Amino acid sequence: MLKDMLVVDAVVHPYNLGPENRDPSADAQLNAVYAGHQISVGPDVPELLSPDEFFSDFPWAAVSDALFKESVVDLGVIHALPNLGFALRDVTEVSRAAAHRDANPDQFILYATVDTPILDSAISQLARQVEMYNVDGLKLYPAFFLNGAATAWRLDSHNFAAPLLSAARDMGIRNIAVHKILFLPPAPRSAFHLSDMRGALDQFGDMTFQIVHAGVAFLDETCELLARHENLYATLESTFSYIVTRPDVFERALAGMIAAAGSSRLMFASGINLMHPQPLLAAFETFEFKQATLDRYGIDQLTPQDRANILGENAIRLNGIDRDVLVRNGQAADAAVAGQPRTLQPPWSGLRSRRAHLATS
Repeated sequence: MLKDMLVVDAVVHPYNLGPENRDPSADAQLNAVYAGHQISVGPDVPELLSPDEFFSDFPWAAVSDALFKESVVDLGVIHALPNLGFALRDVTEVSRAAAHRDANPDQFILYATVDTPILDSAISQLARQVEMYNVDGLKLYPAFFLNGAATAWRLDSHNFAAPLLSAARDMGIRNIAVHKILFLPPAPRSAFHLSDMRGALDQFGDMTFQIVHAGVAFLDETCELLARHENLYATLESTFSYIVTRPDVFERALAGMIAAAGSSRLMFASGINLMHPQPLLAAFETFEFKQATLDRYGIDQLTPQDRANILGENAIRLNGIDRDVLVRNGQAADAAVAGQPRTLQPPWSGLRSRRAHLATS
C-alpha cells in the first residue's frame, strides 16, 4: 500500500529473452527493445538493467521481489505475451505465468493470450487456457509472427476479432487488454493505431477494453475514445515512466485523459520488467498538476480519491478482485515488522543478489 491506498500493477510481464528464446536474426529489434528500457528509466539509475540482466529469461522470483519487497505494490496483473517478432517462442509464456500465480494466489491474477491469426486455432488456444489456468482476462497483440512474417489484424475485423471476442465472452472473459500505440518493429506500424477500437467498443458493449500504453501517443484520439465509451479503460504502462523521465509529457497525458473521462478508468502499470514500479509510485505520491495545466484543461487538482483510483481501485473494480484480501495482506505485512511500514529493499536487489549467488556458487 502507498500510505492507505491499495496499489495494483495492471501490467506485469517478465520477458524471456534468454539465448534459447532470442531470434538470432532479430538483433536490431532486440536492441530497440533494450533501448526502450533505457529511455524509460533514464541513465545511471539502479532501475536500469544491464544488457546481461535484461537479455535473460527474467526470473519470476525477481518480479515478485520487485513488486512486493522493493515496491509498495499489493497485486500484479500478469499479461501473457506471444512471440513479439524478436523471439522464437512466447515472450511471457502462459503456463509459467500460471504456475507463479498459483504459487502466489493472493498477489497475482492472469490474462491469457493467443499467438495465431488462424481463427479456429486462436479460439482453441484461448479455450485451453481458460480450462487449464482459470484466466481473468485476455491480452491481445495487434500482430502475429509466423514463418518470419508479421500479420497485422484489426480489432473491428469480422473475420477474426469479432468471432474471437464472441468466443471469449462465451467462455466468461469480460476484460480485453490490447497493446496499442507503442510501435514495436517488425510489426507493421499501422497495427498500433486506434482506428479499430471504436467498432469493437460499440459491438461488445458488455465487455471492457483496455488500451495498453494509453497516453504515449495518439493522445487526442485516446481522449475522444475515453469520452465516448464507458467500457474503455486506459492502462498507463510506459506513460507512467514519463513521470520520472519526462514529467511534462506525463502531466499533459494525464490531464488530457482526466479532462475526457475523470479518474475512474485510468490504471497504473509499470510493465515490469521493462520498468521498476517503485520510482514511478514514489514520484506519483507527490505529483500535482501545475496551475497552468489545471487552467488549460479545465480540471481540478488531483484528490486523494483520484490517486487511489489510478493506483488500484479502478483495477480492483474492473477485475473483480477481493479488496478485503489485499487490505488484510498489506496489514499483515506491516504487522510482521512490529507494526511499522515495510522498509523497501533497493530496486532489483533481489535479482542482483540471486545473480551474484549463482556466479559464486
